[in-house]
Amino acid sequence: MHQNQGGRVFGRHLDNFAEKAFKDAKDRRNGLIDEIGGKENVINDAVLTKDGWFKIDCPQKVLQYQQEIYEFLHQREQESQGFQNNQRKINETMRNTTIRFVIKQAKLYNLKSETLFQTVDLIDQAIQYINPEVEKLELIAITCLFIASKYEEIYPPPLGVLIRGTELRVREVIEMEKEILYKLNFNVISDNTLIWLQLIGELLGCNKRYLELIKQRSMYLAELSLSNDRFLSIKKSTIALTIFLAVEIQFGYQKTQFQWDRLSQHSKPSKDSKPLKLFAYCLKK
Repeated sequence: MHQNQGGRVFGRHLDNFAEKAFKDAKDRRNGLIDEIGGKENVINDAVLTKDGWFKIDCPQKVLQYQQEIYEFLHQREQESQGFQNNQRKINETMRNTTIRFVIKQAKLYNLKSETLFQTVDLIDQAIQYINPEVEKLELIAITCLFIASKYEEIYPPPLGVLIRGTELRVREVIEMEKEILYKLNFNVISDNTLIWLQLIGELLGCNKRYLELIKQRSMYLAELSLSNDRFLSIKKSTIALTIFLAVEIQFGYQKTQFQWDRLSQHSKPSKDSKPLKLFAYCLKK
């Protein structure tokens, strides 16, 4: 693994930097204004739970269009080629270390779950299309977080804040942003795992008494899938379905009460499915 002496942080040093920054900022995140990460997003608080799910009475759930959206996303997923990683410069450890760093950064700046999942998806696409050297991973991670924050957040953290603690320059990030956007033809939004998790969760329904517990466990498994590149070859809808199956197995049907027959385009995953075994492996590890 590449390490620069006194230079840019990566790998173990990247983790240490994020951990220190997280502890330093913890006491300052309780106020209405966060001097590190911008203003608190009061609009998000009105429509989202702390885990990134729409509240029950939120109009953004557009309940009357859920089935149409579900069928449209399924058709588009069937037509897509999926992720194809043909490069060999970035190995599993490098990629997963970078994603863990991004997860810590998202929590540090109190960013939405949508921002985190979109950032990870952008990083994977950047690795696929740019085929970068190891030294560029930090730059790509910060740039993708910057792009996703501008798209998803009402008050995104300033670029000067995101590069604090690194040797990156604003000009470098801007140039990398241009390169990534051109490679993606400015199509920065994808049907990531969180989108499928929210949609399938609404269609399945659940025992309202255990709603918060189900959401917490589902989000935990979803974040777990981000930092393991073995999930890259699996369709996002399949990952979301498997998460709900894992939750049902853990808590039992009486607590979850998922209505699998409501899914017109999918069936209930098998207990012997590869994604379920991957989740079991990750939890055990």
